[in-house]
Amino acid sequence: MQRKIKYFLSLCLLLLFTSSSAYPFEIGKGIVGALNNLPEPRLIFPITETVILTGKTDLEFKWGDEYAVTVDHYDFRLYKGYNTVEANLLLKKQISSQFNTIKINIDKFEDGQVYTWTLKQVSLGGEKSDASFDSFKVIKK
Repeated sequence: MQRKIKYFLSLCLLLLFTSSSAYPFEIGKGIVGALNNLPEPRLIFPITETVILTGKTDLEFKWGDEYAVTVDHYDFRLYKGYNTVEANLLLKKQISSQFNTIKINIDKFEDGQVYTWTLKQVSLGGEKSDASFDSFKVIKK
């Protein structure tokens, strides 16, 4: 009798965990799989229309790290102009989840030029979030 109860309970658990509506992540991926639905990262700076670099040596990009526990690294990209296409890519860098900033020397930037930065979170399981992005015009004078 006890064996039948164990079998029945095992079968119920199997059905519960294989139902897509009851189990929001893939079996076999454990807790990492449960956390793979990463939201877009929250950009903090620059998120203004214009960035003034007068008297500065670098521009520091900052973002929120609310999900750092589930994030392996960030995929940071900087583009010249508004279009985030490979031809406009100036910098691509993977940044450890231990950090939520990156400094870029102002020599990379031209006065009056527009730049767009994008940031994705990459989970411990390898899934990427959608990209957050923002564009800004550089003033160096």
